Amino acid sequence: MTQDSGAEKPVKAKAGLGKTFGLVAIMTVLSKIVGLARDMVIASCYGTGIVADAYNFSYMFTGNIFVLFGGLGGPFHSSTVTVLGSRKDDPNSGTMITQVFVYTFVGLSVITGLLALAAPWIASYMGSTYVPTKTDLAIGRQLFGDQFLQQLLIMLPLIVLAGLVGIAYGIVNVFNKVVWPSLSPALASLAIIVAVYFFSNPETRLYTGIPLAIGTMSGALLQLLVQLPGALNTGLRYRFSLQVDEGFKEYCAVLWPAIFSTSVGYLTVYVDSWFSLKYLEEGAWTAIINSNRLVQLPLGVLLTAMLVPILPRFTEQAASGSILDLKEELRRALRFLWFLSLPLAAIFFVLPTPIVRLLFERGTFNEHSTALVSWALLFLAPSIFFYVARDLMTRVFYAFKDSKTPYHIALVAIFIKAALDWFFVTKTSLGVGGLSTASTLMTLVNLTLLTFFLKKKIGNLGFVQLIKPVGTMLIAAALCGAVVWGVFTTTDQWLQALVRDATAHYPQIAKLSFLPLVISLGASCTAGMAVYWVACIAGRLDEPQMLSKRVPLLKRFAPPQK
Repeated sequence: MTQDSGAEKPVKAKAGLGKTFGLVAIMTVLSKIVGLARDMVIASCYGTGIVADAYNFSYMFTGNIFVLFGGLGGPFHSSTVTVLGSRKDDPNSGTMITQVFVYTFVGLSVITGLLALAAPWIASYMGSTYVPTKTDLAIGRQLFGDQFLQQLLIMLPLIVLAGLVGIAYGIVNVFNKVVWPSLSPALASLAIIVAVYFFSNPETRLYTGIPLAIGTMSGALLQLLVQLPGALNTGLRYRFSLQVDEGFKEYCAVLWPAIFSTSVGYLTVYVDSWFSLKYLEEGAWTAIINSNRLVQLPLGVLLTAMLVPILPRFTEQAASGSILDLKEELRRALRFLWFLSLPLAAIFFVLPTPIVRLLFERGTFNEHSTALVSWALLFLAPSIFFYVARDLMTRVFYAFKDSKTPYHIALVAIFIKAALDWFFVTKTSLGVGGLSTASTLMTLVNLTLLTFFLKKKIGNLGFVQLIKPVGTMLIAAALCGAVVWGVFTTTDQWLQALVRDATAHYPQIAKLSFLPLVISLGASCTAGMAVYWVACIAGRLDEPQMLSKRVPLLKRFAPPQK
């Protein structure tokens, strides 16, 4: 076990994360904005009905695998960064990467074929278990089963694309080509918007989601295509050899535990979906998916922007034995992520319904849909604090080429998650909120176990140093939430009354009925964030100054440099 000692090798000071963080953050924000537009279009067209449920359940077998395995920080990306990062100057690295591409394609194609053979049986089981609440039981189950099968078969190639995109992401990450990996998800979202909005019949959207599935598949293919130029323009000499390269062996040694770890962690999604399918009402799973996406909207920006530049940094520090530097980097990253994410958690917690109403409540997405998603979001908001820390801690294990520990923790998590789901879904009246509560608690358990085993691996993490600054952030976040709620309640009531009075004299104003909600949310969130910023400065935290260096607009509001 590595200890804090004088035996640590000195390393040269590295450049700050600011430039890369800012660039990736900007690109990721653009992608997330387009992703939000995609979710709004899907919600408007399909609501939380049977077709939407069928899409989200079939996406669970295909699209989620693409996101988890093919995304930044996934097993294929992390393994490529870990192995290629130390071998990019090796003349044989091109052969190694070629073998990775070829064998990944073959292996995932076999898995896709097997799943295609099992698809009818899966659809039959899902259809017989689904409980429609707005239509006849037999008709609703038949529609759900048919739609599930059709959309599943269309999206099955996403499994193959997951590995190829993940590898390409890793290559461009190692060679610091971070723009397209961060922006390419926007193309996937645009493909879905085009397919749903322009190539689906409004009269048949409640009976078929095939355009949605086709758009999802097309978008994933676009993500691969835009990565290839950057991956090919790295100086690597791509050539295939039947003789297995040593780098490929090392890659597999890192990849398989990472795949198992991610897969085991992903099994908790199946646990959630089963409880939703069997015990909760129609639209519940779609509500869970939408609430998760709302939470992931800001978290995706924060985690992607931080993990892209910091994973190679962790890897270099672990390889050089600079454990003290690694711990300091970990604490700094944790503080910065918590500083950015806590006010967002507070806003989601105090105003879930207005946020969901503003973003989604139109077209097929009605008040009942808003209530479902808002209830799920309320209990999911606290998980943000634990989620960002859990993902960052996991990357430290990967930096040490240790994916077995996260795997074992994820294995334990399945059983704990099943017990939590059983209790909160079947023994309480929380409904979709029960699944969200179980997810929040499970994220806390996962983080606790990761912290415990990381401490055993590299010694004291120095987290005692975080108590005071994090406590200050929590107090500031509580003040933020209180101000947001108070300003919104006051402003919204006043503006709604004003619009009602104006509408009585000018009926055409009714078309602008959404403006009070927009203004109230904007004013309350601005006021809350301002209070949070001032409270953190008053608490003498370093993070406001750090953020102002990355966001020039905040420099005039930043505290003096120490």
